[in-house]
Amino acid sequence: MTQSLTITNLGREIARRRVLDAITLDVREGECLVLAGESGSGKTSLLRLVGGLDQADHGTIHIGATLVDDADDVFIPPERRGLGMVFQDFALWPHLSVLENVALAVPRGTHGPARARSLLERFGVADHASRLPATLSGGQQQRVGIARALAAAPKLLLLDEPFSSLDLETRETLRTELRAVIAESGLTALCVSHDPADCVHLGDRVAVLEAGRISQSATPETLYHRPASAYAARIAGLLGGLALPAHADGPDALLTLGATTLRLPGQADQLGSARSARVFWRPAAIVPTEDHDGINAQCFTSQFDTGQFRATYRVAGCASTIPVITANRPRLGPARLRIDPAYLHIFPQLEAR
Repeated sequence: MTQSLTITNLGREIARRRVLDAITLDVREGECLVLAGESGSGKTSLLRLVGGLDQADHGTIHIGATLVDDADDVFIPPERRGLGMVFQDFALWPHLSVLENVALAVPRGTHGPARARSLLERFGVADHASRLPATLSGGQQQRVGIARALAAAPKLLLLDEPFSSLDLETRETLRTELRAVIAESGLTALCVSHDPADCVHLGDRVAVLEAGRISQSATPETLYHRPASAYAARIAGLLGGLALPAHADGPDALLTLGATTLRLPGQADQLGSARSARVFWRPAAIVPTEDHDGINAQCFTSQFDTGQFRATYRVAGCASTIPVITANRPRLGPARLRIDPAYLHIFPQLEAR
């Protein structure tokens, strides 16, 4: 499959601090890759390098077959990279109408107003074509911003936290519409985000960036079933994050949850020499039970959440609370929990120095 973006051994230092280290990544033609990472992970720095707003210190960037940055002799400016860009703060020209904002992005030699109006119709804002951006809602402005980014028929669409400033309903609707446009047009997109919903509902693949390095690049499904780090587990939507005492016992890992010891077969290598682990799990891993083989717990909260219930439990001797998702409302008070170690994911909890 043709690569629309190829990044090889990319590095960047700012103020003597290495913000990107040996980044190697590709985005295939027609694919949406979500670049996920916490604040300070380097994701915005990487997007700036791809967009030509900054230059690499090491490595290369190809857009299609074209070398656009080799950290030395070659540096193609943003306007010549064939990009469409969508920003968190909309970045529309305030003195131009909605139609003019989009039409100015259409390449010369084509009928700009007609293409602009077609895109505005596609995103449901054609009725506002004559208005200034400041008179629109945030969701409407971002629809105009996406239409403008697509007006130039870009080789690659770059999105920088495009939904973070929108309300929940608008965010979900616009995410769905954008995903449909990407799929229908065969457009290639790179989206920077820290929102798990973007990873699951927008991305064909997710690249997890931690401390300037790619820790995992996988489909959302693989990220959910086999996360490579605690952050990957959290961004994939797994429950937990508890820090529990742990140690290796031959090939297995042993976790201490209150007065209960849990054996995780074959996970000693995952734990390493750490004496504490961050623990994440899928909903099926911990469920209320009437069986006597469950562990004693106390249910102290229960809330309805879109067809299911989110409950919180405490186990004697464990400082952290345990979130549980169930199909039926659990009773508050004394309870028992069944834990299936096969659905637990552990990561070493390193001691602070």
